[in-house]
Amino acid sequence: MQELYTVSVAVHIVTVCLWLGGMGFLALVVVPVTRRPALRSLAPRLVLETGMRFRSVGWTCLAVLLITGAFNLYCRGFGATELLSPWFWRTDFGFALLLKLALFAFVLALSAVHDFAIGPRASALLIADPESAAALRYRRTAGWMGRLNALLALAIVWLAVVLVRGWP
Repeated sequence: MQELYTVSVAVHIVTVCLWLGGMGFLALVVVPVTRRPALRSLAPRLVLETGMRFRSVGWTCLAVLLITGAFNLYCRGFGATELLSPWFWRTDFGFALLLKLALFAFVLALSAVHDFAIGPRASALLIADPESAAALRYRRTAGWMGRLNALLALAIVWLAVVLVRGWP
């Protein structure tokens, strides 16, 4: 069982790297490149296609993180009995886990709104009329949602460290 737990932790960590790395690549590479004057006409389509491709990768990562995270808890001795006990959530570990799970749930909700509503609408408006007020408003909203998601993901990573190492 120890070997399986070690593999699960490794998969969990690599998946977080892929998920965060993908968000970083979009924000730090793809979007700045599309702002170059020579690529401006291609920008809406490039961002849409890249975003759609990353959407499937991102949601796969979130599913893997949910599964490996639950398995990792189980391997560390936290089953239904512990998780349903009020005393557990009052411990330092329980409180950190509660924060991590709450942030993860919020990231799932924010990702769903961004990936299936705001982002596609922004892309469609930018393709149809890049200078319209609605296109710019949706693009800004999608951008801020992406940034917030990335910051929340970093907070989740910090809480993962707290779960293993304890509060500073």
